[in-house]
Amino acid sequence: MLDENQNDSVQHRAEIRTIARAAGLPAEWADAQIDADATVTEARAAAFDEIQKRGRTVPTIRVTGSNDDPAQIQTRAADALAYRMAGGELPDASREFVGMSMRDLAAESLTRSGVSTRGMSADEVFHRSLGTSDFPLVVSNAMGKVAAQAYKAAESPLKALARQRALPNFKTSTSIRIGEMGRLEEMTEDGEFTHTNRAEAGESMSLKTFGRAINVSRKLLIDDDLGLLGDMTAAMGQAAAQTEAEELVKLFTGNPNLSDGTAVFHASRGNTAAALLPVLSEAALTAARKHMRTVKGLDGKTIINAVPKYLVVSPDLETDAEKMLATIYAATTDDVQPIKLTLVVEPRLTGDAWYLLADPASVPSIQYAYLSATQGVQIQRQEAWDTLGLKYRAFLDFGCGWLDWRGAFRSEES
Repeated sequence: MLDENQNDSVQHRAEIRTIARAAGLPAEWADAQIDADATVTEARAAAFDEIQKRGRTVPTIRVTGSNDDPAQIQTRAADALAYRMAGGELPDASREFVGMSMRDLAAESLTRSGVSTRGMSADEVFHRSLGTSDFPLVVSNAMGKVAAQAYKAAESPLKALARQRALPNFKTSTSIRIGEMGRLEEMTEDGEFTHTNRAEAGESMSLKTFGRAINVSRKLLIDDDLGLLGDMTAAMGQAAAQTEAEELVKLFTGNPNLSDGTAVFHASRGNTAAALLPVLSEAALTAARKHMRTVKGLDGKTIINAVPKYLVVSPDLETDAEKMLATIYAATTDDVQPIKLTLVVEPRLTGDAWYLLADPASVPSIQYAYLSATQGVQIQRQEAWDTLGLKYRAFLDFGCGWLDWRGAFRSEES
């Protein structure tokens, strides 16, 4: 038989569990109260607090757009069309459109516009959809997605070395650099600080527009040849990336004059390899790194410590550069300041010239820009009565230029 104390303990635990069940609390909560030797009164108060907490909980309200929203329908249809053109990932919301042919998408667009397609031939559906539905916009959006993917995949590695800007128009833009302040001066006995004048320098650049036209023929629409359309569109994206790359390469190979009338790489600046060290080697990199670390700013006095981050070479030097860097890394792992460079191979460079550039976040050397409203490759429909089908244009508003010579070093051709 249970003695009186045991009976009281069993009853005490039972009462706490009853309180928990009545309050909708889990068994773990009751166990915690029992383990803490809480009285029935304390357990009842704790349960009341839990109920109060639940009452104050604000429910989460999810707001979602309607599936009938025209903008969302266009997006879902364009995503499905882009998937059929070039593969990739298909959003779940677009699965309802992925099995539709171009004719089906055009008919669907007409139906949403209030036009019945019953009895229409494929030619009639396409002809009507070009002017009275959102079908051309769906195709344009899908082409834009495919072109953007191809453009991104083909981007020049030189863009990682540059600072990006967005310009509001096509006027010449000058980037003003303010010189270094140097060190802070000690306060005078009168409690004043010395005023300072800072040097300024500016380099100019402007945007250009590059583009090509692309026709989506009536035959391509009727034949539902999305593979061909995808290839044509991807080629436009790749062409845009190629254009950017060639413009950036010109900055290196052209060695233009800066606003001071001197070329970017010039013996007077000290940022070209000496005749005795033209070949890529550890000794050449050491000399170049020393120069960049000790180069002075616009004031001619302040050392700006332009630490090199990127080694840029052509495919001709790629293997030699990889071997040399691997040897250096293996030999300098324990050094306080080991040589750590990111190898950048630009396939459009040729010969055995090599370049060092500092991190653009600290000492920017080159810049590139897009028109603020149209960054990257753009696909836009053209109104054309001389084409049976759809006519689009792919264009790019792009410009690039040098910002400063201090964060750059170039070897001489051997």
